Amino acid sequence: MTSPDKKKRDTPAVRVPPPVIVAVFLVIGLACNYFLGKQFGQAAAWLVYVGYGLCVLGFVIIGWCAVLYRQAKTSILPHTADSNMIEKGPFGWSRNPIYLSMMLVFFGISFIANAPTALLFAVPTYLALRYYVIAREEAYLSRRFGDEYISYQSRVRRWF
Repeated sequence: MTSPDKKKRDTPAVRVPPPVIVAVFLVIGLACNYFLGKQFGQAAAWLVYVGYGLCVLGFVIIGWCAVLYRQAKTSILPHTADSNMIEKGPFGWSRNPIYLSMMLVFFGISFIANAPTALLFAVPTYLALRYYVIAREEAYLSRRFGDEYISYQSRVRRWF
C-alpha cells in the first residue's frame, strides 16, 4: 500500500512547462517564417480576424479551466501532485482543454502574424504535448485516481 506521503510526492514528472513547449515551437516557427518570407497572400486580411478569435477563445477556455482548478482546490501545474479530478466545464468534453486551447492560441498567433510556415511547427508541438506531457499525465492520473480516472478516460476524449 502506498503511504500518503509517497502519494503526495507522486507527480506526472513533467519538468518543462507546457506553455514553454508551445511558446518555443511558436517562436521557432515565426522565426523560420520571417527568414523564409512566406505569407498567406490575399486571404491574410480575414485570417487576422480568425486569429484573434482563436486567441480569445483559447484564453477564455484557459481562464475557465484555471477557475475550475481553483474551485477544486487542486494544482494547475503539471509538475505537482493533483488532489482532485475535474470533470465539469471544458473537462467534460476534453481531457486536455488547456492544451487544446494552447494550440488554438498557437494557430491564432500564426494567422495574426501572417506566418504560414509557423503552422508547420504545430505538428512537433502536438507531438511534444501528446508524448512528453499528456502521456506522463495520463499514467500519473491512472496511478493517482485509479478506476475513477479510467472511467473518465472511457467517457471523455483526449482532445475533443
